Amino acid sequence: VVAARADEAGEADGLLGTNQSRTNAFRTALGAVAEGRSRTMAASLVDGEPVLELTQYITRRNGDPAGYLIGRIDNERLVALLDDPNVDYLVTTFLISQEDVVFGPTLAEGALVPSRSLGAVRALSGQTGIARYRLETGEEILGYYAQLPGSTLALVSQARLEDVTQRAFDFYNARSFVLAAGFVALGAVLVAALLLLNNSLTPPLNRLRMASLALAQGNFNYEISDHQRGDEIGALANSFVLMRDQVQTLVQSLEERLAARARDIGATQQISQFAAAQRDLQSLLENVVTLLVERFPNLYHAQIFLIDSEGKNAILQASTGEVGNQLLARGHRLAVGSVSIVGQAAAQKRPMTARDVGASQLHQKQRFLQETRAEMAIPLLFGERVIGILDVQSKQKDAFVQEEIYVLQTVANQIAVAIQTARLYEESVQRLAQIENTNRQATLQAWETYMQDQQKDGLSSSVGLVSNEDLSTLRRAALTNRQAVVGELTERETLPIAVPIQIGGAVLGAVEWEIPAKDFNENKLELAKELANRLAIGLENARLFQESQRAAERERMVNSIAARLASQTNISEILQTAVREVGQALRTPQVSIRLHGGKYTANGSNGSHKIPGEKTEIGE
Repeated sequence: VVAARADEAGEADGLLGTNQSRTNAFRTALGAVAEGRSRTMAASLVDGEPVLELTQYITRRNGDPAGYLIGRIDNERLVALLDDPNVDYLVTTFLISQEDVVFGPTLAEGALVPSRSLGAVRALSGQTGIARYRLETGEEILGYYAQLPGSTLALVSQARLEDVTQRAFDFYNARSFVLAAGFVALGAVLVAALLLLNNSLTPPLNRLRMASLALAQGNFNYEISDHQRGDEIGALANSFVLMRDQVQTLVQSLEERLAARARDIGATQQISQFAAAQRDLQSLLENVVTLLVERFPNLYHAQIFLIDSEGKNAILQASTGEVGNQLLARGHRLAVGSVSIVGQAAAQKRPMTARDVGASQLHQKQRFLQETRAEMAIPLLFGERVIGILDVQSKQKDAFVQEEIYVLQTVANQIAVAIQTARLYEESVQRLAQIENTNRQATLQAWETYMQDQQKDGLSSSVGLVSNEDLSTLRRAALTNRQAVVGELTERETLPIAVPIQIGGAVLGAVEWEIPAKDFNENKLELAKELANRLAIGLENARLFQESQRAAERERMVNSIAARLASQTNISEILQTAVREVGQALRTPQVSIRLHGGKYTANGSNGSHKIPGEKTEIGE
């Protein structure tokens, strides 16, 4: 993760000393902020390897820009989402950016090389669909393309048209081989008859040829009327219809899988972006479980457990629906290592799945969740430490396929980082509040000491005619509420106002005014607040200056006395000099210095001390 500062010149320096201002991620983030978006995704090449980076615009508490948070997505997780081992013909799926940065699984032998094909160009322009086109190599392709929401990346899945159609023709050939062989055998015998029947056979064969061309172009609705014939041409037409239906089913299945993959990636991105931006821990957990149920159709319940400080129990912190509220109200918890999906996931630090809860020995049947048929628990790991468990449940058996497990694992990793970030943020807020409180108490103590030195209970200054009763009431209100207070209209057609004088949250006093009602407006009130703030700064600076002067005077006096004592070599003279100088410094008429010989003992009863032996007393 790289954090970078933002300034007016548009430059950014990585906190580890690396200039990030020319990276694609930072420039993309600048463009997104200019368009009003705080989060975006960028792709680039780093040391020759494609890198996918998420960026989050960060502001300070007062709204000023602070910088950008840039995080890199694990390529292995991303590539796993793009690789589909269940297709029995070669399909190449990849992500491509506007800068031609490509993300995809390692190319198998004979696979299509990812490129800026027609599908990629259309997806990058915001289109979604299926098209038939040729690559630069001349190969004819059937491709599905779509743009990922909220990013400049395009998802493209391509397969050779001949592979797709060959898969369908294999089915066709298996059923029509005998019929085709019969036609070949009869061909020699019936040549003359076919020549005679040319006019009756050619039209249906031409129609089948046109249907084949339409199929090659992706048209599955071309009408074939000859399948109702009772002869061999009708049988051939029926076989062709079956083949076409199978091809259409295969294409639709591919489209559905790709659409589901795009949906899962989009849902993962949305959840990750929300988690990265959320700082309140409880709000983060509640919203994440809600998003999981909303974005993943096969999930009907999701919940997050957090491990307690002792690491012994997983305590439920967020759960969806009315059932979740009931579980939270009960204080639902499971022991780490207990006979449960959650307990074992926490103990073994790996995902645990019950594809059929009826046959699982780990699943704990919950009377509030009677519809659960499959359950999966994924540990939330921060480093090697388990900080929580993501538990999801489905109404369908075998609901969690490998692709979805990868997606949910990615979501769990993002949640773990977000939880730790939220905890650190809460700790920093608490520490900041403690520091502010300490500074406030120190300021109040310093002013209390100053007042004691001045031998006064308070300091005040006034000008003009002052109504003590009205203004003292306002002053008390301003001191209590720590904000400006406007009083009622007086008989003099004036409005009294009182503004607290504050330094670092410590209230030192209040400034009081009476302003003619006709001249009073919001600008006057803001001016009064600003003047009170400037007055507070001036008073604090003056106090600090006087304190530094007193400290300097004390240091000068101590150094002067030390110098005089150091110049003496006779003990009697040293004592006399010390008595005289200390008396002058402290302005006291009586100073006594005693030197005692012998051992020092204390009776411990009333704090007095008894010292046997000789003693000498010198005073003045």
